[in-house]
Amino acid sequence: MTQQLDIQPTSQSKDASSGTKVRIVGAIALLIALLAIGIFPRLARQREALAAVNESAITHPVVSLTHAKRGEPTSELLLPGNIQALYNATVYARVDGYVEKRNVDIGTHVKSGQVLAVISSPEIDQQLLQARATLAQSQASLQQAKASLEQSKANAELTRLTKERDIPLGQEHAISQQIVDEAVQADNARIADVGAANANIIAAEANVTANRANVSRLEQMQGFERVVAPFEGVITERNVERGDLVSTGSAAAGKPLFSVAQSGTLRIQVDVPQSEAVNIQDGQKAAVEVKERLGREYTGTVVRSASSLDSAARTMLTEVQLDNRDGSLLPGMYAQIKFTLSQAHSSLIIPTSSLVIDRAGMHVVTVTANDKIHFVPVLVGRDMGTQIEVLNGLNGSESLVASPSDLLNEGQIVEVR
Repeated sequence: MTQQLDIQPTSQSKDASSGTKVRIVGAIALLIALLAIGIFPRLARQREALAAVNESAITHPVVSLTHAKRGEPTSELLLPGNIQALYNATVYARVDGYVEKRNVDIGTHVKSGQVLAVISSPEIDQQLLQARATLAQSQASLQQAKASLEQSKANAELTRLTKERDIPLGQEHAISQQIVDEAVQADNARIADVGAANANIIAAEANVTANRANVSRLEQMQGFERVVAPFEGVITERNVERGDLVSTGSAAAGKPLFSVAQSGTLRIQVDVPQSEAVNIQDGQKAAVEVKERLGREYTGTVVRSASSLDSAARTMLTEVQLDNRDGSLLPGMYAQIKFTLSQAHSSLIIPTSSLVIDRAGMHVVTVTANDKIHFVPVLVGRDMGTQIEVLNGLNGSESLVASPSDLLNEGQIVEVR
């Protein structure tokens, strides 16, 4: 009886251990089944996506290519400028008076020295008459002083002879010493009179010179009553009419009587940037284009430059002159001046869209022989709008991405179209 009780628990323990193993195996099987249910569909979807990618026509970024071209041995520099007359003068009145006559109006072609207007100035005329009378009076005083000099010289000669005669007689005691002394003093006095007469002549001559200068000044002032053209040109402004009261004036005093411009030769002043200032030389030709004269090109010549840069704008003032004897251009017109400049170095020209500027600096994107992206740093020169000059970094044989995207990376494979 006792032995049976000892054997029964052992049999129950074995049954419990077998049940645990079955449950573990079942759990593992269930886990494997769940994993299979989750993995197999995902793998199927990945195979389908990979197949779709492999079957797709576009598998890499698509780019279009361009190539750099050699820069020309010369370059063109186009700058704006205003056409001006070669000479432009404003004419003011030099005397006070009334406009007695006006001979010209705006648009009148005048010659150098031609009378533009006549000013009536009675005050100047009267002052001139008075000055001439004073001059005549001083000239008469000069003649009188000269006559006095001659008289003084005659008196001095007489006293000299008397002195030379009385001194020997006094030594021989033929006459008294008082007579000799009187003769000597009289001679000295007449000599002094000659000196005084000479001084009077010098003073009279100086007076004549001063009066003559005053007459000359007033004659010139009277000449200013005739307002004349300073040079050959065209009247561009007229601010007076007959009967107007005018006074001596200047730019600070008010409007001028007339303005005259010489437009047979025109000049254009342009500001050349620092990058091209050293290439501008005196005598160099420049093409001048005017919008109002389409189809006609004028040729000007560089006649002078400032030979220094403006410290604020970093430009050099340059003057171009051109022939306008046919009158086809008018002062004040706006023009474009085109300079043809020789290049001191060889360069390559690329489209501006091919240049990339980022934190790494300036570079271009090239495509290698195996269709891989490669970034090349470059040094740029002149910016010509749609094109830009490359000074260093390219040899000209590279294939450049025309418009590179920010998503392109070094070594990335692309499709070229």
